[in-house]
Amino acid sequence: MVDEERICMLEEENRRLKEDNDKLMEIVAQMRVTLNRLVLRYVSEEG
Repeated sequence: MVDEERICMLEEENRRLKEDNDKLMEIVAQMRVTLNRLVLRYVSEEG
């Protein structure tokens, strides 16, 4: 029973970590879009 509980807890933690990872990847993607916009604006102002 102890092993089953531990496996269940680890599976739940793994699920939460996957959710956190997905959220972080969305944030990184948005930051990349923002960075690209800032670079384009900077290059446009310089040229």
